[in-house]
Parts: sequence; structure tokens; C-alpha cells
Amino acid sequence: MFKCDYCGSLFGDRICYFCDKNCCTSCMTDDKTRCKNCYITKKKLGWKQLVRKNKAVLIFVGILWLYAVFPGPFIPGLDPTFYSISIVAAVLIMIPICFALFFWSLNPPKSDLKKRKD
Repeated sequence: MFKCDYCGSLFGDRICYFCDKNCCTSCMTDDKTRCKNCYITKKKLGWKQLVRKNKAVLIFVGILWLYAVFPGPFIPGLDPTFYSISIVAAVLIMIPICFALFFWSLNPPKSDLKKRKD
């Protein structure tokens, strides 16, 4: 068991998604995504934190983009318009991903019980 960083109880078994501090269930909001302090101050994730917390999604999108768009230049005899089409495809793939990351930073997924490796 960890100590809650806000009220000092010994049941700080949850971690706030925004500030990464240990919290007990009484110091978290009802949806269990953030502590009450982050909720009151309307704390948002910065770009570095957003990228760090969504590495798996970004790696998946990168592999998908490499698989779908990048092999074109290695195929001989392609029409030169393929490159403009590949840029349009890259932009179309990145638009929903950017929107998803933005909205996930506002409403993060619900956290489960997490243990720190301290």
C-alpha cells in the first residue's frame, strides 16, 4: 500500500492520470480518471506527456503508415502521381489520430489499480 499524497491515508492505491501522484478513492473524482486537485484546476496534459502516455498508439500508427504508404517508392514503374496520393493518404491518416490524442488528453481512459515500482 502507498500513502495518499493529498490526504495522507494509507490507501493510496490509484494513480492520477495527469499528475502521477498516489491517490485514495476519496481523493479521486467519480470517474476515477484524475484526482480532485487536477479536476479543480482543470489540468491538461502537455505534448510531451501526451506522447509518452500514448506511445503504443503512436507506434501502431507509424507501423500502419509505413505498411500502407511507404512501400510505394520501392515498387518500380509507378505513376509519378503516386507520391502526391501518398502524401494525401498520410495526412488523412494523421488527422483522426491527432483528434484522438487531443480528446484523450481531455478525457483520459479510466485507470485501474496501478502499483508504482518505487
